[in-house]
Amino acid sequence: MCKLRSLIHSILITLILFSVGANAVEKEYMLKAGFLYNFARFGSWDQPLDNLKQFTVCSPDKYFIDVANSALKNRTIKNLPLHNKLITLDDTSIRGCNIVFITSNTFAKWQTANITTVKNIMVIGESDSFIEGGGHIRFFLSAGKVRFEIAPKQLKDAGITMSSKVLRLARVVQR
Repeated sequence: MCKLRSLIHSILITLILFSVGANAVEKEYMLKAGFLYNFARFGSWDQPLDNLKQFTVCSPDKYFIDVANSALKNRTIKNLPLHNKLITLDDTSIRGCNIVFITSNTFAKWQTANITTVKNIMVIGESDSFIEGGGHIRFFLSAGKVRFEIAPKQLKDAGITMSSKVLRLARVVQR
């Protein structure tokens, strides 16, 4: 009886810890989705967005896309409806994106994807060597808060400029 009770307590504690951990990841992704939304609002693409039917945020991480769909429901960017899209990491699927978010779970795929063009696509990630690997913006945790760093030259090379308002909030890195 005591062993059964101990087993049930262990299972309950494991379930509680798992749900708290999953909830923390969901909250972090909701916050990062909000950052992506604001990066889109304060970014300027050299190629006009006027002829697009929607503004598309892409990621190869299904969990992130599900969270972003919830967090960014019915939002618009520059008068375009915001659409979150699950993609594979190849030149064809990335072509229809305005922003690509590479989570730490998909970073290895990003490194081996051999994407040849990211013109007019803002590439954002959360892995340590993301900017060194060609990314434009990287999220990191500092004192328990989500912060970000930006490589403005890499953004400019992709045909995108970021507002000085956002740059003042970022850690600016040169590569």
